[in-house]
Amino acid sequence: MFYGKQRPMCGFCELGRRRFGKALLALGAVAAVQSAGVLRAPAAIKRPLIMIDPGHGGHDPGAIAPDGVFEKNITLASALTLREHLLATGRYRVRMTRSSDVFVTLEGRVADAVAANADLFLALHCDHLPSPKMRGASIFTLSGDASDGLAAGLANDENSADSLGGSAGVSPQVAKILASLETRATRISSATFAEDIKTAFKGTVPLLPDPTRSANFAVLRDPSTPSNLLEMGCLTNPLDERLLTSPTHRSLMAARLTQAIGVYFRDYAGQRDANTGGSTG
Repeated sequence: MFYGKQRPMCGFCELGRRRFGKALLALGAVAAVQSAGVLRAPAAIKRPLIMIDPGHGGHDPGAIAPDGVFEKNITLASALTLREHLLATGRYRVRMTRSSDVFVTLEGRVADAVAANADLFLALHCDHLPSPKMRGASIFTLSGDASDGLAAGLANDENSADSLGGSAGVSPQVAKILASLETRATRISSATFAEDIKTAFKGTVPLLPDPTRSANFAVLRDPSTPSNLLEMGCLTNPLDERLLTSPTHRSLMAARLTQAIGVYFRDYAGQRDANTGGSTG
């Protein structure tokens, strides 16, 4: 499998993207208010709803480590730990696409986020890479065309999960159309959150080279919700497997993710809601 490389984003570009995203959302809010012909006081701000999606489950074990560890068990344990950390802050509401060892279709996971009107969707997975020397986390956003060969192969593997439950899924052509429906504001929000995760993980949680990537993941196809897929590490690497199966490391990773979510809502999503005069809920 080809392991592509992306150019790192400079700090100036990152700042510019955030400002552009805020400006884009603000312009939409102004237009909406002007078209209504009234000025309304901001509604009471609700706590943001975070939808956590533990990958695989039930008859779908996901990736399997050389010594038999199932990805589905690691993703569920990690999701439960993250939920505890988020709720402990008192700043968020949290829902999970599954909270036990059950199978949920990819379509069902997206539908749950849409029905809940989630403010942020985070899918948790573990990598299974061609070389056992490769290790580290990576963060994915949705795109019709993959950023590199590694991302394309991973998306194909993850999108095949529904076939285990008897669901044929959608054709590559339809999948690309669905990805194109994602709004520009949602794409900017997802990219912003990916950078926030990368920053929070640096120096603490191992990262793959060029860890922010993109591909056509079925589970990220809700056009209205900023969505990311986090590969927490590589089960094919002994060091990563040891970390992923460690409650201490999972707690550390959850703390860093909680930090990243806090930065996202403080610096970007919070500004979005202030501009639109709406509630986060």
